[in-house]
Amino acid sequence: MTPTARRPGSDEMDGAAGKAIAELLSRAHLLRPGAVADALAECARPFGVHGAAVYLADLGQQYLRAMPETDDSPLPELPIDSTLAGRAFRTIEIQLAAADPDGRHHVWLPLMDGTERLGVLELIVDDVSEATLDRCRTLASLAGLVVVSKSAYSDAHAHVRRTQQMALQAEMVWAFMAPPTFATDDVIIAAAIEPVYGVGGDAYDYSLLGDNLHVAVFDAVGHDLPAGLIASVAMASCRNTRRAGGDLADLVARADHAIAGQFGGSRFATALLCDLEVTTGRFRWIACGHPPPLLIRDNKVIKELFRRPRLPLGLPEDRHDLDLAAPPPVHTEHLQPGDRLLLYTDGVVEGRAADGTQFGVRRLGDFVIRHSAAGMPASETLRRLNRAILDFQHGRLADDATTVLVEWRPDDPERQYGF
Repeated sequence: MTPTARRPGSDEMDGAAGKAIAELLSRAHLLRPGAVADALAECARPFGVHGAAVYLADLGQQYLRAMPETDDSPLPELPIDSTLAGRAFRTIEIQLAAADPDGRHHVWLPLMDGTERLGVLELIVDDVSEATLDRCRTLASLAGLVVVSKSAYSDAHAHVRRTQQMALQAEMVWAFMAPPTFATDDVIIAAAIEPVYGVGGDAYDYSLLGDNLHVAVFDAVGHDLPAGLIASVAMASCRNTRRAGGDLADLVARADHAIAGQFGGSRFATALLCDLEVTTGRFRWIACGHPPPLLIRDNKVIKELFRRPRLPLGLPEDRHDLDLAAPPPVHTEHLQPGDRLLLYTDGVVEGRAADGTQFGVRRLGDFVIRHSAAGMPASETLRRLNRAILDFQHGRLADDATTVLVEWRPDDPERQYGF
């Protein structure tokens, strides 16, 4: 009689999973950037993983593109809006394909860096029990960490994520900007920018230090290399001042001086510099010739936080009657739990359709509210907003368009931003 093969028990599988994770962590130090999927599949084979593939979202977040393979048969691009893999990316939830003829299952998992969506991980497994899916989640979390850890040392990830050549000024601005999504138990921030490959003067920045979240949006005049330089100088100046302990007024003064000193008053940038105390909800900001934030509460835009703006950064004093030697006024608003702040550049609301209709502030607020109310993550809401902005202008933007969404949720520590 032929003995019946014994399926490994749960404890054995957990032990194999632990060994696989330890082995992958050990190998990760010397792992080539494009070899993450192969190493993951090899290490995880003892507990039923028969294959793995890492897909990264392109910069425009329209396609999922596979990391380089060791063979000569590259995997096809997967549209984010119309595939099961894309659904895993959009919803930040595991997606299961029907079993193949061999009885194996293809599992699609969001590939994350914290709460930033990198792409998806495809795993081929024997079963889709809850225990197996838990191990898959662990592998996906580890894969995300390894992918990010290798991105600073190679152009492999940038090569996969780009579908066209990037303009020089865009290359410079993207090198400075923070990741598009970040979250803690108290606050979430998501950002989006278009055109991805040709952005000129728009940029955003944020940083959480202790209980203080700093957020900034910049819009330098022009769409050329000098515009990218101005935006980069503004970000660098603000970071330098912030890291030296400066407050909002210091950030404005030194960025203004840096831009004026380098460009002689011929170029300038509007800016919105903000601080949010995540423990109290106190929101403070200075507007430098920039559109005001929108305050969204209970799925309604309750007001624009309009105050008389300061001049844009870099404009010479002698062209105006204002006393720019005095510190700029810092405005304050006290948020309520669940409030959202929507920051944007004028290219979002001033974009025009073929008949001359502007996108407008009302359309912007309504779009964010409608998609957020449907339960979409903030990052997915802004991804779709970018598509809507492009479609509204038939794919040709007259100006850069940047949006930043900040949500304050101190009373909801169980809120999940990942999976």
